[in-house]
Amino acid sequence: MALPLLEPCQPMPLPGTLASTSPAVARMLRRWNFKEGSGLGPRGKGIVAPVQAVLQQNQHTGIGYSQKALYDNGLPDKPPVVEEEWRRRCEDLCRVRALEEECREKTIAMLRDMTEEDDISVEAADALAAIMESKKVWMWKATLPSSTRKYIVEEVIKPAMAAEAQEWKPSWDPDCHHWLRPWIPLIGHLPEDLYDTVESKILSRADEFDYHDVVSPWKDYMHPTQWNTFTRRHILPMLTRLVRELMFTPPKQIDPSLQTAMLWAPLVPVQDVVSILEEELFFDRYEDSLRHWMQSGGKPPLSEAVAWCTGWKNLFTPELLAEERVLARLDAVMALVDGEAYLGVGTQKSAQALLVDCMHRLVQVAL
Repeated sequence: MALPLLEPCQPMPLPGTLASTSPAVARMLRRWNFKEGSGLGPRGKGIVAPVQAVLQQNQHTGIGYSQKALYDNGLPDKPPVVEEEWRRRCEDLCRVRALEEECREKTIAMLRDMTEEDDISVEAADALAAIMESKKVWMWKATLPSSTRKYIVEEVIKPAMAAEAQEWKPSWDPDCHHWLRPWIPLIGHLPEDLYDTVESKILSRADEFDYHDVVSPWKDYMHPTQWNTFTRRHILPMLTRLVRELMFTPPKQIDPSLQTAMLWAPLVPVQDVVSILEEELFFDRYEDSLRHWMQSGGKPPLSEAVAWCTGWKNLFTPELLAEERVLARLDAVMALVDGEAYLGVGTQKSAQALLVDCMHRLVQVAL
């Protein structure tokens, strides 16, 4: 049986030939008098091989983008703002609903444990019956009688919380999932008699890397008065120290103090942060360092100066950027590197001297 003859393999078309493109493009190129092997353009000196598509890590980049071409100012990039307010609200609502369900189930479990004892009280039995009945409705807390709710909080939840607070280890349970968070729907906030215990345990992590993770949940767990006391004692002094010790090192910023301060800024009132920035002369030192950089050894390229200032501005929280005093000072610094203000740095003195010299000459000619 004769074997079929194999057709010879067709070689791959070379770049720059009409065979390397589609028939429609080939017809268009012939109409424009394109010669195979030559480059594009009227003189045939353009590219020969087609542009290769390369997947970029950044989806907002195009052809010719090069990461190395960007100026590294030593500051972190500003994260993209995602406009999904409706999704965030839905997620918040789901979390609240899940927390209320957890609170109810844990309360039922504790009351059932109490009813299994021999000396069960009438209040415990009534509370269990009331909360079981509340499972039939959506807003279960509203159906509980005030006396039942008070009994559950004062006689069931708070004693258990007091015992567990003594054993709480912030490094193991920073969000207080086991002893506090599940009861927030019923108690509202941290009981006042547990504040000192919680404060001392939080401060035990003050020198650890996870200190912010331990502190941040308490803005929601503490009563506003308690949280104000905590921030005045501990967070605001720390922010003051960070801003005071901040060193400006253009052209590449290496001091992360402001980045750390902005991490803590959302936990305190924005006016307090603005006051700290002004009292510690942050904006004055920022502007002075920029002036010194542009005047020493020749002014830097405009792109570097703009990138450095933009990097600093991107570190500020949206709440701070909404403050007129902050935005005005940042814009004033940016004016140094924008347009005539930037071009005038370092040359203002020489321009004035030239003007004086011209005036002297005009006077001499007139005489």
